[in-house]
Amino acid sequence: MKRQPYFPRLVSERPDWFANFATQLPIANTTLALPAPDVTASVNDARFCQYSCGAWLTGAREFGPAATAAIDGLFNGTGTDPFVLPPFTVPALPVGVTAVLPGALTRISNFVQTIKASPNYSEAIGLQLGIVGQEDAAQNPLPTFTLVVERSGGCECVKIVFKKYGRQGVIIFSRRGGGAWEMLGIDLASPYNDERPLLAAGQPEVREYKLQFYDDAAPVGDFTPVQSVTVTP
Repeated sequence: MKRQPYFPRLVSERPDWFANFATQLPIANTTLALPAPDVTASVNDARFCQYSCGAWLTGAREFGPAATAAIDGLFNGTGTDPFVLPPFTVPALPVGVTAVLPGALTRISNFVQTIKASPNYSEAIGLQLGIVGQEDAAQNPLPTFTLVVERSGGCECVKIVFKKYGRQGVIIFSRRGGGAWEMLGIDLASPYNDERPLLAAGQPEVREYKLQFYDDAAPVGDFTPVQSVTVTP
């Protein structure tokens, strides 16, 4: 089965990937039995990368407009006091995380290969650590999904469990009672819960669903075949 690269291509998704890897690696190592110092070093690499492309990068980007405004004030402002540039306050490192040498992602990638070479490695561990990529969307031109009716909060709701095959997300459409199709939303992580009340209180209704890939802020590809389910009071 061909798979996408496991490391997120979107910068916004990388802090969560590093956080999951750092959290799950010590747990998985109870099975992998890799040297504890190597695991500790890889966890620290991941935690420092999580901080750097998360809190630090967010702070730096938020400081950008203030820096631009400061330069404009320096060039074009007025006043009688000496001009003071605003400082960029660097977010503090999380407790227990220490600075690392350059090449942290390379070291993590190399350690991933060590993990996969372990005789105790399994695909379940790979999924736990996030080091197994999603199935290649090129081999899956459409999302796939299943519908599960669940009773919650006094009504029957429809849980839409989908696979996005490496895409950013899916767009979910639905229609009821033979009416017009409507977009329920864009979901980046399965499942999606359709918790709409019944069109007519106390009356069962048939709900139909179709999905489409969503990537780079736009719909991608064709719609899936329509699936339907009956929702009752």
